[in-house]
Amino acid sequence: MLCSFTALQTPPISRRAAVAGAASATFLGSAPAFAQLDHGVGADFNGISEYEVVPSQQAGTGKIDINNAFVTDYKQLRGMFPHAAGLIASNGPYASVNDIMKLPGANENDKKLFAMYKSQFVALPPGRTFNERINARQST
Repeated sequence: MLCSFTALQTPPISRRAAVAGAASATFLGSAPAFAQLDHGVGADFNGISEYEVVPSQQAGTGKIDINNAFVTDYKQLRGMFPHAAGLIASNGPYASVNDIMKLPGANENDKKLFAMYKSQFVALPPGRTFNERINARQST
């Protein structure tokens, strides 16, 4: 009995297709090293996701970063929102937490609030959030 293997065999390819495939494989295999590197162009240049916050921009648990917090973040502190929080968020960046005591436009009540909540504030280096907050005009 004769078996037919034609169903299992691949269809024949032309010489032209075989030579073209070999030539492209040779070209890709000999590409210069710099062509194979991912240089990170545009948004991928620094490799940080749009939603990622780097550790140097994260306040500790229970702390509000006065350089990077939005004005609404101060709602958790009684009496801070909207006036005192708006003053902090509209000014800056701050080198230390003590800088908020010298804010222009802060009245005696604001300064009492700043002193009362001073232990709950931290002044981290201004980062992407600071720039987004200022550019979006969400601070006032």
